[in-house]
Amino acid sequence: MPYTSEEALRARLALVAEHEARLRRGPLNRVVRRLGRTARFAAVYRRVGPVVDPRIARLADGKVMAAVYGFPMLQLHTIGAKSGQPRSSMLVYVRDGDDVCLIGTNFGQPKHPGWTANLLAHPAAEVEIGPVRLAVHAELVDEETWQRLFPLFVDAYPGYADYLGRREGLTPRMFRLTPVA
Repeated sequence: MPYTSEEALRARLALVAEHEARLRRGPLNRVVRRLGRTARFAAVYRRVGPVVDPRIARLADGKVMAAVYGFPMLQLHTIGAKSGQPRSSMLVYVRDGDDVCLIGTNFGQPKHPGWTANLLAHPAAEVEIGPVRLAVHAELVDEETWQRLFPLFVDAYPGYADYLGRREGLTPRMFRLTPVA
C-alpha cells in the first residue's frame, strides 16, 4: 500500500533524525567552535566554506560532514530574489520540533546574507539534511521566538554570539522552515 504524503514526510523526517544522531563533537568541531569566534576565521571561512562545504556534504549522503564537522548543517536551495536563478547555501540549523530554523548572521558582517532575501522573496524552498531533501515553507520568526531560539544557535555554534557584536546593531534575520508534504 503506498504512503500518503503525510506518511512519506514522517518517513523522511525519521531519516533526518537518524542523520542527526550521527553528529559528533570531535576534534575538528572543537577547533572550529574555538577559532570560529574570531573575525579572522570568519573572514577566511566565508570565502572557503561555500566552496568546500557542499562537496563534503555530498560525500556518503552527509555522513562525512556529520562525523567530521559535528555541526547540524543543511544545504538550503532557494530562488534568487533578484536573479530568479537557483541558489544554494550550506548553513548551520537548529530544530524546533519538525521545523528547522536558520539565522542569517553573515559571519558577523553588518549586512544580511543573500539567502535571507531569497527566502523573503520566495518562501517556498528545499533543504537537504544528510540524505534527505525536503520541501519547506519559510517565514520570519517573531521577536519572542528569536529570543527563545538564539541560545540554541549559540549552543550549536558559539561564534553566533560573537557575530552579533560585529553586526553594528543589525539584528540577524531568523527563519522557521516548515516541512511540507
